[in-house]
Amino acid sequence: MSGISRGPFLSAHLGYWTAADRQNRGLASAMVERMCRLARDTVGLHRIEASTLVHNTGSQRVLAKCGFEPIGLAPAYLHIDGAWRDCRLFQRILHDRAPAL
Repeated sequence: MSGISRGPFLSAHLGYWTAADRQNRGLASAMVERMCRLARDTVGLHRIEASTLVHNTGSQRVLAKCGFEPIGLAPAYLHIDGAWRDCRLFQRILHDRAPAL
């Protein structure tokens, strides 16, 4: 988790990576679920955002399985492998409670 924002936003960005020889074992899904619980129950966040390269259908499946919804496309969002890459953005709402004063 990075970019944790407090106040009325109560949000953070989630990033993850799985080694090629460990993919398709449910590890990423388990980690994303665990981080969402931590973000909600320990950190007290309202939402968490994640992004994937537009062609990364594996990560998009992980996010969908974990309750993330697509929210848009971000052109030239991340500098990866020597170039600015377009990304799909996703979010998961963790709870509906009002921020603590």
